[in-house]
Amino acid sequence: MRLSDLCFFYHSGSKAHRVVDVVTVVKEWNEDGGGVVDVKVVGEMRRPMDLKEMKGDVGLRGFALFRQLRLSVVPVSEDVWERICGLGGGFEGDGQDDQV
Repeated sequence: MRLSDLCFFYHSGSKAHRVVDVVTVVKEWNEDGGGVVDVKVVGEMRRPMDLKEMKGDVGLRGFALFRQLRLSVVPVSEDVWERICGLGGGFEGDGQDDQV
């Protein structure tokens, strides 16, 4: 993860598994700092994307998240990013609000 990358923030608690926010990397991974990446919320998904719904979408077949749910970080290709944002109606701060 690199500075300014956009990332999905995914809830994986016992009650819900879903993409809820988009965040940006504000501080890159650093071994000296305990190996953490600092992120800042960019905006909420207009419609949170539930894991079950994403798994049922043919356009998301093969997404790494479906194989290893416990990973804290999985790569998201550009086509998967666009598909999830499209299904979820985008996210606050994506510029779509300005097009009304």
